[in-house]
Amino acid sequence: MKFILNAAVTAVAIWIATLLPLELAVTGGEAEWWTRALAYLALGAVVALLNAIVKPILNVLALPITILTLGLFALVINWFILWLTAWISEQVDFVNLSIGGFWQTLLAALVISIATAIMGAILGTKKD
Repeated sequence: MKFILNAAVTAVAIWIATLLPLELAVTGGEAEWWTRALAYLALGAVVALLNAIVKPILNVLALPITILTLGLFALVINWFILWLTAWISEQVDFVNLSIGGFWQTLLAALVISIATAIMGAILGTKKD
C-alpha cells in the first residue's frame, strides 16, 4: 500500500513538472482520461521503484562526491533517476517520458523532488 501511495504522489509530482516550461513531456494514454492517468501512474511507479532500489546504491557510491559538493551532487543523482525513467519508458509502447537537455532535466528533477517531499509530508508516505 505504501508503494502505491508513493507511486501516486510521484505521478502527481511528474504531472506538476510537465506543466512547467522544462521540456518534460509525457506521451501515451491519450485515448481516455483514465488512460492518461494510468500513464502518469506507470511513470510514478517506475520512479518510485528506482528510488527504492537504485537510488540508495547510488547514494552510497557517490557519498564522497556528495560530501565534497555539500550535497549538490544529490541533484545529479535525481537527474540520473529521471533520465533512467525516460530510458525505461522508451522501451515500452504504453507511455513515453521525453526529457530536454541536462539543465532542464535537472530543474525538472528538482521540482519533482520538492513536490514529492511536500506531498509525502502531507500524506505521511515516509512514516514506517
